Amino acid sequence: MGKELITSSALKFRWINAQCIEIRLNNGRTLLTDPWYTDMEGMGMLAGCAPDHFSIDDIEGADYVFLNHTHGDHIWNLQEVVDRFHPYVLTHSANVSDLMKAYDIPVTDMYALDYEGTYYFDGFVLETHHATHHRRKETMKTDMFHAGDKGTVMTMGGAFNMNFVLTTDQGMRIAFIGGNDDGMTKRLQGVHKPNLIFRNKMGSSKEKENAARLFADWFAETESQILVPMHYEQWLTHDPEFTEQVWNEMNDILEEKGVTGRVAPLERCRWYSLNLSITECE
Repeated sequence: MGKELITSSALKFRWINAQCIEIRLNNGRTLLTDPWYTDMEGMGMLAGCAPDHFSIDDIEGADYVFLNHTHGDHIWNLQEVVDRFHPYVLTHSANVSDLMKAYDIPVTDMYALDYEGTYYFDGFVLETHHATHHRRKETMKTDMFHAGDKGTVMTMGGAFNMNFVLTTDQGMRIAFIGGNDDGMTKRLQGVHKPNLIFRNKMGSSKEKENAARLFADWFAETESQILVPMHYEQWLTHDPEFTEQVWNEMNDILEEKGVTGRVAPLERCRWYSLNLSITECE
């Protein structure tokens, strides 16, 4: 690597847990996605998968909270984030009423989003896209649903999922994709291509076979520059060697394919900067 001549910072971010990303824009505004960062004790395979010694006091800001969907591992810490930061809660419009009642969120703090929309905020533009969750069996029958009940809100996470592409005022594009592809690869072509993609693993945490190949093939098709994987906390907790192996294999596969995109597995809770720079060639 040659000498770096100049760099321009686009934003700072960190992966905290699952799909919980904290993004700090250049103007100081912060966006927090899918807040889950403390232990979900008694929740089966999810128990013990949160980062150690991390609490609401470690969240630096949340002007906006974006909810991809409302399963428990995406809104586990929503209440304390709402109580401390009083953010705008950005979510699919179908979630607004129940979230407002269950989490005591003022109606003026709810920001209803709909699929295939474009929304303008202080420091960024948000484009929303329809999404679906990896297939799973929901345990609640229709007669068990109650409006404004937290359990109902969490179970309904399987129905309303939403991906987004965030464009900063400097023109840097970041895609956030949870669950299935849902046509995102086709949407992110040409001038719509993001610089960085936050992407949930390709299947459930139980699906390990051929994980690196499937993920690398998908990422290569996007022709994007950087992939930050997310929602692999179960692998990281229960099989860290497998986790490292997957990311290393992915980059090897991408190099074999001759594509320039690379996977950047991040240290949980550590801040990183996304920059545009000019570096001397060796």
